[in-house]
Amino acid sequence: MNENEITLSIKEKLSQIEQRENIRILYACESGSRAWGFASPDSDYDVRFIFVRPVEDYLRVQELPDYIDAELNEVYDINGWDLKKFFKQLYKSNPVIFEWADSPIVYRTSEEWEKVKTVMKDYIKLKAMIYHYIGLAESIMKKSFVGTEIVYKNYTYVYRAVLAASYVFNKKNPAPTEYSKLVEAEISPEEEEFLAELEDDFCQSDIENDICEKKRTQSERTKGKRIMAHEIFFANRIAIIKDGIADWEDKQGDFEELDQLFFDIAGGNNG
Repeated sequence: MNENEITLSIKEKLSQIEQRENIRILYACESGSRAWGFASPDSDYDVRFIFVRPVEDYLRVQELPDYIDAELNEVYDINGWDLKKFFKQLYKSNPVIFEWADSPIVYRTSEEWEKVKTVMKDYIKLKAMIYHYIGLAESIMKKSFVGTEIVYKNYTYVYRAVLAASYVFNKKNPAPTEYSKLVEAEISPEEEEFLAELEDDFCQSDIENDICEKKRTQSERTKGKRIMAHEIFFANRIAIIKDGIADWEDKQGDFEELDQLFFDIAGGNNG
């Protein structure tokens, strides 16, 4: 199927999920490499959605699942979060949900979702976001940067996480979903100094082009020799950012605003 047919198929699947699960989907988007802008030829479609149940379902003694794993195969990875679960993660300032909200590929939206987006800015915790991205990068590095070979897509995931941490560090805002915006963003004087000191074969543009080219043109499972220039680049950028946020403190939000909005949306959802 071509992209238009895939999009129609996804929208149909979302309607089927609503009927099958007795829910209402407020928002659905593409996440992962397709939303980032460097999908491999064999990348699947990572569809994420936010839903609400009929109000009486929230009054059960035995709570219903706050997560729906709708479909997982070689083409589609479709799952969704209950709005309450989404709000709990928003309170923690989980940057993944900010990326969903900023996805360039949207399959479903609603007036209620626009209200959700309006309050998201009140729950931005910059240090928490940065540590999320750094933790993601370091986790992949620990698992993948061993032996003499690596699955090349792991470099792209680490690089994007490092750039996202850098973006939050410098812009004091959530990182954009699209990879190109991360690459184009201005960086700190400390990072500039680090990049200026690198040899030519370590320069950021070369690393970026090499990583992206491998990801866009090769299979998700393609392996090759480890490239030490990339790994030195990652480790040093992470060290600079960690040092820069050592004294930062995040503001703490409260649940009152989220409670009211959840009541407004779920309370009006009478099935």
